[in-house]
Amino acid sequence: MPHLSPGGTVTEADLRASMLSAVEDKMKRRLRETFAQAQAEMDVLTKTQKDLTAGKQKLEIIIAELEKERDEIEKNITLLKDKDKEVKDAIQKMESNESLSVDEAVVTTTPLYRQLVDAFAEEQAIEDAIYYLGEALRKNVIELESFLKRVRELSRKQFMLRATIQKCREKAGLPPLV
Repeated sequence: MPHLSPGGTVTEADLRASMLSAVEDKMKRRLRETFAQAQAEMDVLTKTQKDLTAGKQKLEIIIAELEKERDEIEKNITLLKDKDKEVKDAIQKMESNESLSVDEAVVTTTPLYRQLVDAFAEEQAIEDAIYYLGEALRKNVIELESFLKRVRELSRKQFMLRATIQKCREKAGLPPLV
């Protein structure tokens, strides 16, 4: 509070104190503004750092997935090259007129699958034989008695083969035939 001199004038000390107070207030205001601005920038930088860290983690996950996919693709390429070589060898073998056994053409992974393939092939052959016997009967090439005897024999064998196929499919964990 300024002291008034007897004539009502303000002294130099009062002016000086008033100026110091005004400068101090102005400096405090500027300091608060600078601090608020710095705090806002720090908040933005902190959020940016969090976003960048989250982005880095996502990128690391994506890179790991891509590397896994690349490894799988490389395995598939190797497998395809091997299969391509097998096909080319088979084509070359066929072109050079080497004898190719039907049994070599169908390769199974286990004896159970071999039994299944063999039983299925034989059952289909019996199906064809019964069809052609029916055609022969229709064209009067064979007699009815001979036809019935052969169809009965083939049907019994076909029944046993179908039972074998069902058992093999059960053991192999394959769904039953309808």
